Amino acid sequence: MTEPVFRSTHAALMFALNFTHGTLKRSTLAAMMSSAGNGRGLGGLDGAAQAGMIRAELEKLAKLRRTILVARYVVATIPCDCGRSCCSKIRENAEWSEAVNCLSEYVLHEGLTGSVSHYRLRRALVMRYFGQRQFLVSIAEQCGVNRDTASAYNQKITERFRQEERLANYEIEGLLKAIGVMGGAAVAA
Repeated sequence: MTEPVFRSTHAALMFALNFTHGTLKRSTLAAMMSSAGNGRGLGGLDGAAQAGMIRAELEKLAKLRRTILVARYVVATIPCDCGRSCCSKIRENAEWSEAVNCLSEYVLHEGLTGSVSHYRLRRALVMRYFGQRQFLVSIAEQCGVNRDTASAYNQKITERFRQEERLANYEIEGLLKAIGVMGGAAVAA
């Protein structure tokens, strides 16, 4: 039996959700000139296949849990080389942005921010949960709400997302172990 490629769920999801066409196999000449190995054999089509297998397992999760993992592991920003004078040389990753938007709508439909909800506030709090460094006071000021309101909403969102993220990680770990992508025995669901 071969050794599993990934040692953790984190490593597998980081790889699969951030694999891009730029990581494809180097040319033969480039490979011959380099003395360094390419890690655990995840270059070229092997890497694309591995990323595809992991993404296929991710699709088996419920939409909420899948979206939470995408928002957690996909990079939020990517380089931009549009050349426009207003360009900051970075832009939001479309996959990450879609996940955040979906989760912002989830927050509204589940009533995590009361019966009346401000879209920018919901989105900012979701982004904050997934690592965007913003102070609650700043978010409240930008959205024109009381800081206590923003804090209460943030607490509800954080509690719900933490619970769902734990369950999502547990589920995907079991799926990845079952197909042999990760080490260890499969977790009973």
